[in-house]
Amino acid sequence: MRRRDVLKIAVTSATGAVLFAGCGRIGDGVPATEFKTESPVFNPNDGVYGRDAWFATAAPPDQGGYGLIVRVLEGRAKKVDGLPGFPGTQGKSDARAQALVQELYHPDRLSGARRALVRGSRQFETIPWDTALREVTQIVSEAGERAVLITGRPSASQAAIIAAFQKATGIRHAILEPDEFVTLRKAVRQLFGISTLPVPDLANARFLLNFSAEFLHGWIAPVALARAYGEFRQGKPGQRGLYYHVGPRLSGTAANADRWYPIVPGSEGLVALAIAQVLASEGKVPQGSLDLYLRALGIDASRLSNDFAPERVAASTGLTAEQIRELARALVDYRPAVVIAGTSAAAATNGLFNLVATLGLNWLLGSMNEPGGLLLNPEPPLPELRVSDDAVLSQREWTNLFNQIREGTISTVLVYRANPVYALPSSLGVREALLAAKHVVSFSPFLDETATVADLILPDQAWLEQWGLSVPDPGPGFPVVAVQQPVVQPFADARAFGDVLLEIARQLGRPLPWNTQEATTKSLALRLRALGRGSVSAPDDKQFLVAFQARGGWWDEQTRARSTAPSATALRPRQPSFAGESDRFPFVLLPYPTPSLGYGELAHLPWLQGLPEPISTNVWQTWVEVSQATADELGLITGDLVRVTTPQGNAELPVYVNPAAQPGVIAIPFGQGHTAYTRYAEGRGINPLALVAPEIDADAGTLAWAATRCRIEKTGRRARLARFEGMVPAFQLDHFPIVRVKAPKA
Repeated sequence: MRRRDVLKIAVTSATGAVLFAGCGRIGDGVPATEFKTESPVFNPNDGVYGRDAWFATAAPPDQGGYGLIVRVLEGRAKKVDGLPGFPGTQGKSDARAQALVQELYHPDRLSGARRALVRGSRQFETIPWDTALREVTQIVSEAGERAVLITGRPSASQAAIIAAFQKATGIRHAILEPDEFVTLRKAVRQLFGISTLPVPDLANARFLLNFSAEFLHGWIAPVALARAYGEFRQGKPGQRGLYYHVGPRLSGTAANADRWYPIVPGSEGLVALAIAQVLASEGKVPQGSLDLYLRALGIDASRLSNDFAPERVAASTGLTAEQIRELARALVDYRPAVVIAGTSAAAATNGLFNLVATLGLNWLLGSMNEPGGLLLNPEPPLPELRVSDDAVLSQREWTNLFNQIREGTISTVLVYRANPVYALPSSLGVREALLAAKHVVSFSPFLDETATVADLILPDQAWLEQWGLSVPDPGPGFPVVAVQQPVVQPFADARAFGDVLLEIARQLGRPLPWNTQEATTKSLALRLRALGRGSVSAPDDKQFLVAFQARGGWWDEQTRARSTAPSATALRPRQPSFAGESDRFPFVLLPYPTPSLGYGELAHLPWLQGLPEPISTNVWQTWVEVSQATADELGLITGDLVRVTTPQGNAELPVYVNPAAQPGVIAIPFGQGHTAYTRYAEGRGINPLALVAPEIDADAGTLAWAATRCRIEKTGRRARLARFEGMVPAFQLDHFPIVRVKAPKA
């Protein structure tokens, strides 16, 4: 709209406004829909014209499920922030949560149910919702137990609906999560016997030892951990927490550490065992705790002393024996101390061993469930709110599942908020298996790679348009349930996934206990009231629901989890292994998730595409990070195109020379390489999974995406890198003299 059109409207009389309502256009081509959309008549009843309203809701499960508050003006969501007072996050949020507004108003959102003209052609026709629901009901009825529902991690209330739908139909449920989180959950069950993830109490710790976990940038509960990290560093007058980072790459998280200890990728568990050997030999740990630790790893004290002394493992880890002793003594000297591990530590062929060996150090320190230590989280307060552990599949299990689809044992695949064609390695042949299936139904709100091979698409509503309950995982050490509620009226022709499942069950003649996703949310919320405890109390159900929604959730600070003995099935220490001979492939390929795009699930949001990666400041593309030593050896500078080759494949990428990178390690970010998934994601960069060999962690069955070797070759061509630092190259400060300027005299 141009300025003169605004002035015309301002001077138009009431009669003119009435006449305008009956006309198609006004002024120089301004459509009537522009003004109808702005009219308060089309806004929610609580959208008072010219004043903002604030609605409490919850972040998606893969972003932590914590409480949010959304500013709404005249029926439109304007800004997402953290919910004040919500446990753990205390009013903080991150860019991923704030980009939920872009998901809501995305120009490429799917509107209306669709049927494929030809499977895999990306050509669809719009069909009535009633027709689509009848067709899906018929498909589910015919398939019975030969159907599988593939989802991302569902919210707690969605988990309740899915479990009831499974019971009514016999359908199988499979959850697609990044392999590092699958390995982490297995390690927690192995060590502590619980299905919920623990959380480090950083706010009360004096020392943090981190093995490769990107806890400040996209790991479990990044908002809560970033806030607690601020308390760890600056929350106590005269005392600053000490942070040491052990890992193969100087990431944004590692750059915050007081000391970074670069190691051979996948050697985190060996470093941890050497630390345990030092603590045991110096009499710094109770015998009972040491016995628990050794039991979890399937070794005895004699083997710990002989095979894992610092001098014995130093060469395999890249650290010196003295550095390992320095780490061990810091854990004792700066108590309370806490140890965490994840990300690339979980992505090696010995990932489960790495996590059990590192997280188990908290036993030796007496840090379990203690202030400043590792806090365990209790199970959700209601059984219906629990996500089944059995539904979370490892890479080995995904291979078996898609073999069954290919063979016809599973005939029908339903997919919700998951993109297995993109997220699983191409070696699994996921797209080909889905094309061979009898029926594929997608509930994606966007045309992603998996939706392109669907027979039917029944688009889900945007996250900010739905009802639900979320259980943050990890929580803050006690049970928390966040409420998700619509902040705007839905405007796309889409339906909430839970409502679709409930309708299918009704049409099958097997109705579930609830009529709608909203009814499910409120019914389960009232079950919380029946517990007779927690942060919300009210004399009747109506007042409880009002208080529950206004506060943004329910929590019970008095209920805590208890640790159990480790699993009787012990692991055995493992060295990392790598695909590719070292003489042909001299470098280790280290893919890594980015803070904004994660593993590519958020690549459709332009705000996040434009958020600079912390170390390189690169945006909107894929690059290969090399050390200064490697660049000097190969004659490379930032912007040179190189060919990266692995036993699995090759790709051409621009170089980013990072003087802080470790020689021998080549890093490539996850996030790009989509062949579909909206205009903002499609056709940008590569998916590193195309280069990763199908190596498996033998204990966890997960994909070891940090276990592939590579080589790089100069192509003689160049490409421009879009980066915040511009043309200024990164450099090591210690290579330049530090000039101190004296302050002028008064």
